[in-house]
Amino acid sequence: MLTQTDKAQDLAKRFGGWQDGEFAPGGTTVSRIAEEYGTPFYLYHGDMIVDRVRRVRNALGGDVEVTYSVKANPNLAVCQLIARERLTGAEVASSGELVVTRAAGFDPQDIVFAGPAKTDEELGMAVEEGIFAVNVESLNEIDRLAATAKQQGRRIGVGLRINPAAQLMGSQMRMGGTVGQFGLDEADLAEAVERTLSHPDYLTLRGIHVYTATQVFDADALLEHCRNIFELALQTADLAGRPLQMVDFGGGFGVPYFEKMEDFDLERFGLGYQELLARYRTDPRLEGCRFVFELGRYLVADAGVYVTRVVDVKDMKGKTFVTTDGGMNHHLTATGNMGQVFRKAYPILNLSRMGGEPGEPVAVAGPCCTPLDMFGTNIPIGEPRPGDLVGVFYSGAYGFSASNLGFLSHPNPAEVLIWKGEPHLLRPIGKPEDVLAGQKALL
Repeated sequence: MLTQTDKAQDLAKRFGGWQDGEFAPGGTTVSRIAEEYGTPFYLYHGDMIVDRVRRVRNALGGDVEVTYSVKANPNLAVCQLIARERLTGAEVASSGELVVTRAAGFDPQDIVFAGPAKTDEELGMAVEEGIFAVNVESLNEIDRLAATAKQQGRRIGVGLRINPAAQLMGSQMRMGGTVGQFGLDEADLAEAVERTLSHPDYLTLRGIHVYTATQVFDADALLEHCRNIFELALQTADLAGRPLQMVDFGGGFGVPYFEKMEDFDLERFGLGYQELLARYRTDPRLEGCRFVFELGRYLVADAGVYVTRVVDVKDMKGKTFVTTDGGMNHHLTATGNMGQVFRKAYPILNLSRMGGEPGEPVAVAGPCCTPLDMFGTNIPIGEPRPGDLVGVFYSGAYGFSASNLGFLSHPNPAEVLIWKGEPHLLRPIGKPEDVLAGQKALL
């Protein structure tokens, strides 16, 4: 079983490996990228993203659609790379994400909109854009969506997000099968279908959406979950008296951030799912249906590394502390502050010194004035010196956009993409004066 250092080294090789002892993604040394664009910065590998999308699509079968969950990383260039792939769509959860997906080139008929608190403005935007489906999460939202569509004199597709009675086991975060803000209770399915069909001029029932968990590693449990969703889809079609146009299975494929975590067995799941699909797809109630998996983290997490520079190294009571110019303000998840019960370190490397011995473990902390700003307290990264570049791997998902960037008013990190072997600046590093943008003085 790989250690965190082993995982980081493996990911570093996939990025392009090392050159003269220094991390060189795509053949360009990280020091050169840092010199040109400044630190800290997020570095994404476009070829790795495209490769993962294709691997998933091949594993699930050519007739299955892979829908990108934009919340994982809403960077425009990242979304563009995914939009260019065949049989890919987008799942958005805000009007801002809808703007990004349209700018990235996703076809409106390949976009679905989910989320438990869509405003009237967001519903109106979805109708105006003519997206494939709004995945409604309450009976009230069905009526609100119908009223919005009526105001515009247009029709809009509806997906019923169902919170099923059966729980998906083997996951690290459950979003269904329990009492919560997500989805319609399965007990309300019949009423939800009836209410949707009661607005025939403005609403079209597309199908169902079930997303109950994330970070799932048990392929067999996930297959059983999919079987339950197929049965729920057939029940919905019976209630509607017509075939469904969409079955959205959610996603939740696990990413092994920490030690003692193995990769999600994509091939095993894919084979099992194709067998399951062959059994159900011939049912006339699913004739012409679109089968969708929405994936975010799994598509982009390992294709990103957060790069931050060592500012200081000091010893205190026998413990070495390494402080860096970026921390929880730029990468909340990697510091264990985004809801994690147990704080564990992501795979981390000293990108400036590949050849040295691992050395004694050190604590790596960011620049924020709180003890919460800690990447880890037991990280073997050689003998770090001020000026070294430290890389936090698995940072392609829930990094920049999921962080509290305004905390302590440090400038925002840059975002850089390696594509076809060359680095491209996607977002420049922030400046101290940016903190005043949009503000008005009292006097």
